[in-house]
Amino acid sequence: MLSIEDRKERWREFYSGSRRIIIHMDIDYDEAETVFPSPDTMDKFFTQTVNRYHKLIDCIEWLDDDRVPYISALMGCDNFAHAFGASVVYPGNSNPFCVPMVFSATELVKVKKPKLENSSLMDVIEYGYRLQKEAPGALMQLPDIQSPLDIAALIWDKTDFFMAFYEEPNAVKDLIGMTSSLLTEFLELWFKTFGKEFIAHYPDYYMPFGITVSEDEIGSISTEHFEEFSMPELCKLSGHFGGRIGIHCCANIKHQWGLLKTIPGLVMLNLVQPDDVLSEASSFFRDGPCQMFISDKVYDPKAKVVLYGRNSSKAEALSVLAELREKANNY
Repeated sequence: MLSIEDRKERWREFYSGSRRIIIHMDIDYDEAETVFPSPDTMDKFFTQTVNRYHKLIDCIEWLDDDRVPYISALMGCDNFAHAFGASVVYPGNSNPFCVPMVFSATELVKVKKPKLENSSLMDVIEYGYRLQKEAPGALMQLPDIQSPLDIAALIWDKTDFFMAFYEEPNAVKDLIGMTSSLLTEFLELWFKTFGKEFIAHYPDYYMPFGITVSEDEIGSISTEHFEEFSMPELCKLSGHFGGRIGIHCCANIKHQWGLLKTIPGLVMLNLVQPDDVLSEASSFFRDGPCQMFISDKVYDPKAKVVLYGRNSSKAEALSVLAELREKANNY
């Protein structure tokens, strides 16, 4: 079976273009109860995370796909908004989320960029240390990394935030600038502490270096506003972290495809959309980034794609893997 280093090398070949297919298998964990993170459940959540890591390690002994095992620091999308002072809600049956703390541009004066070393983000770093101690040498999955725009949209109530794009554009830029700066500082510390190679927060693909973000709010804004408010920060982040970026989006952003394609260093794109949209996107981006659309389909034969299989048992995983290998061989 492929070693972890062999699997990493396949991904590097994939990004370089010398390999056009990666096969990524996902096995259901068959847990009696899923534990979600909260101040009262962190020990149980940590145990669940460690158990999942060991299951991924076990899989490489019998499942010859290209997935790279990792231990996950993923908890929820609230981390960065919370660092600015937004309150967090812990539903218990799903991941935590933040409540907006700003409802108008005039209230933005109460938002200050926190010092990283004094912020709640240091709890995330400490959690990373705990994971590293439990699984020495394990590759780490990043915490949930929202884009500067998306973090701002968690801090500022969206019904007013999007109106401010027209009425208070400088206030919007000020907040996005603060979120981008804090995100940069956090990731600098993270990579310095845990290494530059990582697994993206979603989907869980390997990156030898760079940055990955969720950029969902561009589905709610115009192309002009994407270019003005978000593109500069995405380009800056990509350049700052070695000229490589992966982007996830689960919104309808067909009107933004042209701009996305121009982001320097865009090496991976994940869109969550119906099949007909993914097929069109695959052709549109065929000469651009690698594509991981959480699908077992090759939408465009000239694209670089990740074939994805989700399985509930070892027997099913081996059967699906054989099918995907045959599909890859005919690609």
